[in-house]
Amino acid sequence: MQKWTALYTLFMCWQTLCAANDAGMWSAYCPLPPLSSFIHLTEPVDDIRQILLEENTQLKSWIYAASIDVDITPADGQWDTIPGAGYVWRIGIRAENALSLDLLLRQFHLQNGEAIHIYNESQTVIYSFTAQDNRPAQVLPVAAVKGNSIIVEWNVPARENAQAFTISSVGYGFRDPHPMSRKVSSDCEMDVNCKNGNHWQLEKRAIVRLQTRQGNKNLSCTGVLVNQASDVKKPYILTAGHCVSDSVMAEQSVFTFEYENLICGSNIVSGMPKTISGARLLACKKELDFALLELSTDIPADFHPYYAGWNWSSQTPTSGVGIHHPAGDVKKICVEKDPLVSDTYNDLDLKCDNNAHWTVTHWDEGVTEGGSSGSPIFDANHLVAGTLTGGDATCRNPVNDKYAKFSRQWNSYPTDSTSLKKWLDPDDTWVEILHGYDPQTNYGGISDTMSHIGHNEGTTVVNSTLWGVMTGHNDKEWNAFAERFKNDTIATIIGLEANISQIYSLGSRVRFSVWTGSDYPVTEQWGENFVLSKEYQNFPFQIYFNRILELTEDYYIGYSISYDDVVDTFAVRQSVRRPYEGISSLYVRDGYTWIPLSENKPPTYASLAVKAIGKFGREPRAPSADSYYKALQIVFQPSGDLLFAYIENPEGTVKIECFDTAGRWMQVSEAGRHIVMPDNHIYLQVEVNTGHLPAGVYILRVSDQKQVYSGKFIRLK
Repeated sequence: MQKWTALYTLFMCWQTLCAANDAGMWSAYCPLPPLSSFIHLTEPVDDIRQILLEENTQLKSWIYAASIDVDITPADGQWDTIPGAGYVWRIGIRAENALSLDLLLRQFHLQNGEAIHIYNESQTVIYSFTAQDNRPAQVLPVAAVKGNSIIVEWNVPARENAQAFTISSVGYGFRDPHPMSRKVSSDCEMDVNCKNGNHWQLEKRAIVRLQTRQGNKNLSCTGVLVNQASDVKKPYILTAGHCVSDSVMAEQSVFTFEYENLICGSNIVSGMPKTISGARLLACKKELDFALLELSTDIPADFHPYYAGWNWSSQTPTSGVGIHHPAGDVKKICVEKDPLVSDTYNDLDLKCDNNAHWTVTHWDEGVTEGGSSGSPIFDANHLVAGTLTGGDATCRNPVNDKYAKFSRQWNSYPTDSTSLKKWLDPDDTWVEILHGYDPQTNYGGISDTMSHIGHNEGTTVVNSTLWGVMTGHNDKEWNAFAERFKNDTIATIIGLEANISQIYSLGSRVRFSVWTGSDYPVTEQWGENFVLSKEYQNFPFQIYFNRILELTEDYYIGYSISYDDVVDTFAVRQSVRRPYEGISSLYVRDGYTWIPLSENKPPTYASLAVKAIGKFGREPRAPSADSYYKALQIVFQPSGDLLFAYIENPEGTVKIECFDTAGRWMQVSEAGRHIVMPDNHIYLQVEVNTGHLPAGVYILRVSDQKQVYSGKFIRLK
């Protein structure tokens, strides 16, 4: 019986590996002998002591590890065979008292089907690499893994074709560069997802943590992904020159995206690290303390990159915001509300050109610290104005941080290897200001805002009859609120802003949405749920979407609330009440029915304090004499799960949408499309499967290039 069990297990292992190239480490699927091959490293006490003696406290790079030279090859580890599938090589590395371990692999070149996995002794995979990670230099740096023990596994389908690699260096972490579950930076640091970071949610996506090797030490800095004045966007990272000063350091660098707390102060980081290993040094200049790097590969879409804009004019920024990774920690934000000051940076190790730096004389919120070097400072227009070199700022004394001027880095030393211009303006446009670019929405440039409340018109909250306010939880139990925007152009919307007036002390649950509809909100084009903390009260809360909305009809911006748990908890400000002839564009939802507040008793003429963020009036929507609405013919099958919708003389692509009576989009699947001629007219018969929908009344909407059909159907259980 044991023999057959073993054979069955082996068969299932072989079947799994054959069925999926991305099955993960093979040792997790196949019965292999326990790993018995370990390399034990002792703490490099003398090296650490020397590193600490030489550490420059003015520069704000952060040394977290001492490099230990090793020579570990596949001849040193443990090989196991999986009959009919391939081979598994493993080796364990343990280091006494280490807080983290990172690796440097040389002669790294995987064949198709091979993979290297780095994981801990509980078999949690931290990093995985395949042939897609091959680089011309055949060097693979691996970012720090928390703890004093890691396992390297190599999965090899055909051992005779495999190219052996060497683990040439192990970084012994004596400071923790990857806390994951605890805070390591100073107490006055603020998460980028706290209130002060709300208006910087685009720019934060340009910030990366950078880890590299410099001699016998490993250090952590910060970099920023920068935009280019060209249609092709290359993965260019700008950082400090003292962080990456030569091509070898660039090749041995690892860049981590989206390393941040999901919720302010939560210590909750999303998923496993999103890293890119290796880069090419394009330009650097010690006297201006900058380095421009090109990542070794394009940035995956699920890393959500943003290409930060910049300004190379010499104009003094009137304020500054820094986003950075202090002490290798999650992204933080610091704010200077006063103008920056032109200054010079000099210390024992780095002497820069005169007046080549901006000085933040006193941070109003947050500070920088070791690990923040290379991070950008943004001006009031959200454009990069410089990169951090160093300074004196601490939580107790948040003064005198110095940023190398972007304007001097641009073309003060006009060669390709010493300036930014060649790389960021390859077509010689000489554009002085370039706004950021968001590939997620395929949208670049500075945004407009659309609001119905004028600059000189005040906002307020209006009490409801018994309790609560008109634009939030109240005695009428209105559960959604929306501002109508009439639209006869193509409106390109990438976000919204809501001026919040009231939040429950423990946080309010709210869903922000963008709807379209001819007379009232019908179709939710975008929506997202939030739990907002009290600190967002009396604050213009901004949200950027994960895709662009191009709307050619009237649209509505607003929010939905629940009365399930607590009441009187959330509200948004509105305009002051207007006379009858004034604009009135505020809608509320009573149960499932939307009504304009101008039709309420007594009527209220006002607008909701929300804004659309994007571009408006791009081009007029062409009117069409034969563009009209028709009733949709719907026929149910006897089973009740399938319905037939008939569209007469369809033109172009036909789109099917389904909504409930509250205007919520409902997922439905098509079972097929057929052309039929029941009465000598051409119809497109679309078969729609509705069996998964709960009981209720629904609206089916079908549209082509000229016509819109809609009809109701009832789903019975």
